[in-house]
Amino acid sequence: MKAKSNQLNKEYFLLLFSIVIGVIFFLLDTLGSVDFLRSGISFVMDPVAYEGDKLGLEAKEYLETFVRLNEFRKEFNKLSVDIYEKEVENSFYILLKEENESLKKQIALAGAENKYIMAKVLGSSDYEFLQLNKGSSSGIAVGDVVMWGNMFVGLVIRSDEEGCFVRLPTSKSSNLEVVVVRGGIEEARVAQSVDALTRGVVNGSLDGIRVENMSMEADLRNGDVVIVNDAKVGEYLVLGYLVGLSENPAATSRSGYVSTIVDYDKLVTVFVRTAF
Repeated sequence: MKAKSNQLNKEYFLLLFSIVIGVIFFLLDTLGSVDFLRSGISFVMDPVAYEGDKLGLEAKEYLETFVRLNEFRKEFNKLSVDIYEKEVENSFYILLKEENESLKKQIALAGAENKYIMAKVLGSSDYEFLQLNKGSSSGIAVGDVVMWGNMFVGLVIRSDEEGCFVRLPTSKSSNLEVVVVRGGIEEARVAQSVDALTRGVVNGSLDGIRVENMSMEADLRNGDVVIVNDAKVGEYLVLGYLVGLSENPAATSRSGYVSTIVDYDKLVTVFVRTAF
């Protein structure tokens, strides 16, 4: 019992002592006598307080980020959808632009007596054929000529209601009569008025489109224009440029290759001539 009484006396004494010290410091602070002590404490505690505030702000920002995580996820998903829609719109615009340019080119070069059907390239089974999205329901039949402007693309070899297959000049089964002329592509449009340097035959092969049976007497040069002039085609259409011309003086005819102007792998829109 006595020990408990001593413990209470000590607690009361400490409380009284704390109150007296607090009053003394309050009075001294009022008189400005403890400014040196205040400055020292501030010098020590200000950096601690600054770092504490900084850590508190970082913790607050982290917690806010965590709380708003679902909101950020929704915003990210919305932005992803917006970007996808923009990409679709851009692709559609590029496709329309390409189609418009192809139409203008075909209208400028097409004959009034011919009927043309615009078709899209769906793909190629290999380097020899193209598949188009138009077929017999659109009026396309076997033997129709496929072109891009005044450029020869190929001949339709199979057609069903919804699509058709086109044989390219690169096909091993392709065989066409051609003429070689000198001049630019624009001059080749009116090949009837351009003197043919020689006639020849083009065949598809694994190493490219070969031109054979050209006259040894003709003044041929690499870069001359090769024009399809075959009964199966029915009109002059540009195939490409003569390259790799043979130089064997002992041969009875000259040969070479055709560098096509049209890149078959990049074709998007073509035109099928259904009558001439």
